[in-house]
Amino acid sequence: MPPAYLVRPPASPHGQLPAGPDWTCRVELADLLRACRARLARPSVPGNRGGGLRQEDIANLAGLSLRRYAAFERGEFTPPTGMVGQVAAALQMSEAERSALHILATGQDPPRPVSRVAQAQPREPSKPLRDLISHMGPYPAALTDETWKLLHYNPAMNAWAGGWYDAADPGERHLVLYLFSKSAEDFLPDLHAVRRASMAMLRYQYTRNLAAPGFDRLVARLTASSPEAAALWARHEVAFPPHEFPVRVRHPDLGITVNGHVLFVPVSPRLWTYTMVLPPGIQPPA
Repeated sequence: MPPAYLVRPPASPHGQLPAGPDWTCRVELADLLRACRARLARPSVPGNRGGGLRQEDIANLAGLSLRRYAAFERGEFTPPTGMVGQVAAALQMSEAERSALHILATGQDPPRPVSRVAQAQPREPSKPLRDLISHMGPYPAALTDETWKLLHYNPAMNAWAGGWYDAADPGERHLVLYLFSKSAEDFLPDLHAVRRASMAMLRYQYTRNLAAPGFDRLVARLTASSPEAAALWARHEVAFPPHEFPVRVRHPDLGITVNGHVLFVPVSPRLWTYTMVLPPGIQPPA
């Protein structure tokens, strides 16, 4: 039988249970914590009947009072992220469990640790991922690393950029470097706003991936190649990269401005997909 505080409130006169996302979240939080406590063996001491860790055991390990931990397990308040981390460490949670705990307890993903040590070179995107990007038809699409350097892109991506990506040195094929090219000036009517927003998002990527190979060289290349890029970087503006945002583009063949949407989604911490979705019937430039 579940604890009394997790028993659903009585049904309404119409027989409907007041179940909802808040109640479900509290139940899921408590169940996760109880399951993690149950799998950890209590120390073998005289008078200890064994079994999983009790609330007071986890409270002691996490540096919390029993009352505070019990309220946390019941989902009675939104805890600071540091407290969630203390509880996760005390329960020896896996990365997936830690993430689930943060989401259930705070409603947000856990903060990702800043990478400060040397990392191995990222693996090349898999063939299925490359094939998916290649076959996205008229939509410009690409795979990038965590610095937003292009690792693979389809013909539409190059066509909408006026051939810039094919012409660029492989080391220069970068989403933000492109924004400071002549091709981008012809393509994006709101270019200066796009540049400012992109540099703020790149600054966030930089702070999250300080040890990523080549990031320092990229920043040096950007700031040396354009006074505007140097000024924007010096502003130190930081913004989360949104997964979807509107963009206006000029079609060089049709002479019209088209409203599109960019989808920019991480596949993993070191691999992103970029896609620009345009209205039906709009084909890439010839």
